Amino acid sequence: MKEKRAVVVGAGLGGLSAAAHLSKAGLDVTVLERNSYPGGYACSFVRDGFEFETSLHELSGIGPPENRGSCYRMLEKCDVAQRVEFIPIADFYTSVFPDFKKTIPHGWEAAEEAYCQQFPAEREGIKRALSDMKGMSDALRSAQTMGPLEALTFPIKGRQVIRSTGLTTEEALSRWIKDQRCRALFTNIWGYYGLPPSRLSYQLFAVANASYLEYGPYHVKGTSQALSNAFVEAIEDHGGTVRLRDGAAKIATKDGRVTSVTTESGETIKCDYVVCNANPIHTCHDLIGAENVPSSYLRSLAEAHIAVGTFNVYMGLDCPPSELGLTEHELFINETYDWDEDYDAGFEIKKPPMWVITCYNIADPEFSPPGTTVAVITVLCDGVVWESLAPERYREAKNRMARELIDASEKYVPGLKDHLAVVEVSTPLTNMRYSGNPGGSILGFDFDVAGSPMFRLPNRGPLEGLYFGNAWVRMGGGFETAIGSGYLAFGEVMKDVEGVKGLKKYMPTFG
Repeated sequence: MKEKRAVVVGAGLGGLSAAAHLSKAGLDVTVLERNSYPGGYACSFVRDGFEFETSLHELSGIGPPENRGSCYRMLEKCDVAQRVEFIPIADFYTSVFPDFKKTIPHGWEAAEEAYCQQFPAEREGIKRALSDMKGMSDALRSAQTMGPLEALTFPIKGRQVIRSTGLTTEEALSRWIKDQRCRALFTNIWGYYGLPPSRLSYQLFAVANASYLEYGPYHVKGTSQALSNAFVEAIEDHGGTVRLRDGAAKIATKDGRVTSVTTESGETIKCDYVVCNANPIHTCHDLIGAENVPSSYLRSLAEAHIAVGTFNVYMGLDCPPSELGLTEHELFINETYDWDEDYDAGFEIKKPPMWVITCYNIADPEFSPPGTTVAVITVLCDGVVWESLAPERYREAKNRMARELIDASEKYVPGLKDHLAVVEVSTPLTNMRYSGNPGGSILGFDFDVAGSPMFRLPNRGPLEGLYFGNAWVRMGGGFETAIGSGYLAFGEVMKDVEGVKGLKKYMPTFG
């Protein structure tokens, strides 16, 4: 199949996933990446002897050997899984609220018992909510391998999914859980998905949380850069090429079909297929040219809302975590039960009332040099407010907000400020510089009801031979979902390679 050539634009996880599967399938694959490293957000950086994980908090969809999740199975299919060591994280998350602290383990029964212990009056509602989430996850998992005829029966088999269509997470959970404090604990990782429960798609929340509960959260030994490097190794072992420091400058088209990609170094690569890990806004307007893209597709891009970015304080500490009383990998700090207040604070440059402290040495004691710790404070924030800052104000605002977050975290991690050896700060503008994503978005378009995976833009692009594998289309943002998006893009390419016609060509495939 080497006579079929594919160019993958961008070496983020979606692009790497698509490239790994395509190269294993026998296509001639070239990956173009403008950065000096692969992985997009799945990377690390080094400062003064400390290596920092850029973005990964907890990887979903891996699972133990006896119960592998969908993410592991995708990695296994393209020969990546065996190149990476996945370390299980003991608990799902720990939440601190004004009047209690609670750790939620993974596992359906264990998590249910933890929620019920904290809110015994909500026991029945908690059970019903978890049961609904599990049923929805099971139904969608079975739908991934449905054929066209089987899909006709999905409204019956997947009635839980159908019933949840159009519901926000708050609307769904309020049917069963009445105590707002309980709902706040139950949904406390909403920050992973970029929207508060009042706006977040319930379908997305249910299925994403189900992946963590079913298979447990995992850490990647050597940071997520090791995962990205493993993808590159697999691609090259299957005969593909990954070019760093040489991104795409132009995608040429003729008669509604892509024909070639010109690199930043000036080389033109003729190809049959182009898979864009680059976001579709940049792809359509800058690489292809809006005049060559159907106006209906451009309207879809304009109407969707871009998700928020992040502000991160990366800390290298000169003591082990035990000296600071750090025992949790993922610690959510909440000064309020109002998730809308938490979210709205991200549209101002100030410390929000919710943030998360991630301590990587809890899962992997060897994450940093002996006797030290790496921890990161993360908050959601919108890129527009940072873009509006005058250049001379940017550094002051960034450092001031970092100090505010460190000072506030001192209450929960006593002694934190006394042991800071290295501090590095990133904002949405940092995300923009390295990813090219508008607003420094970490999730592509919002995961609101209209932006849930089911309703997201398809992986098949608006031109023949053009496909997308990234956070902006199906399956959306996040590590497991981005890898899944690349796998879906691979499936779309293979339909065209094999000459699939009719309804089956336009049905998303996952199995």
